[in-house]
Amino acid sequence: MTSRFTYAPLGDQAVLISLESGSSQGNELVSAGALAEKIRGFNLRGVTDIVPAFSQLAIHYNPNEWVSSSGQSPFERIVEYLERKLVSKEIVLSAKKSQLVRVPVCYDKKMGLDLVVISLTLGISVDDVINLHQSVVYSVGAIGFAPGFAYLEGLDSVLKIPRRDAPRTRVPAGSVAIGGGYSGIYPSTLPGGWHILGRTRMKLFRKQGDCGALLSVGDLVQFEMISIEEYDVNQIMETDV
Repeated sequence: MTSRFTYAPLGDQAVLISLESGSSQGNELVSAGALAEKIRGFNLRGVTDIVPAFSQLAIHYNPNEWVSSSGQSPFERIVEYLERKLVSKEIVLSAKKSQLVRVPVCYDKKMGLDLVVISLTLGISVDDVINLHQSVVYSVGAIGFAPGFAYLEGLDSVLKIPRRDAPRTRVPAGSVAIGGGYSGIYPSTLPGGWHILGRTRMKLFRKQGDCGALLSVGDLVQFEMISIEEYDVNQIMETDV
């Protein structure tokens, strides 16, 4: 079955592609991350950035590169090109292989600053909070808020809880938290209003390299509990360079 997308202008220098619910290529579900990888391979002229997030994809471009004498707008021209390419037989949206990243997390109460509050609010034990959080495989829906911060989808519905009423001005780097329907890991010391369950020493963002972020849209994440002794010994957090 041919993948179905809808297109809309995002200002006058970007096009927003939305994936219809249940869109697929063959028997595979189309993800925004896989679509982004495929479109990057088209090497579209004038494109300055391609940003996937959840079930949408924004393509930022220089409209001067898509001016036409036929009266078509740059938006209409780029959409026409994309529609032609994305229905051809050459498209294989499974080009991006999702990586599974296992993240060691210390859920000790010294690290999980909000474990007790969440337990009392939800009416379940601290152990239940921890088990529910680490029992699922999450998918990266978007990267945003800060470099390397991944919005992780798949949080157990029992743990869906509003953000803190009073955000913290300083959340330690590596803090593993939940907020609304998402989980996430603070890649650096930042202000934040999510509830902190634990902490990891895994480095989520490095300043060197092509991208810097460890995770990308479409990747999978599995949290694995470690003791506070393992956390202290396992000094894998690297220094920014």
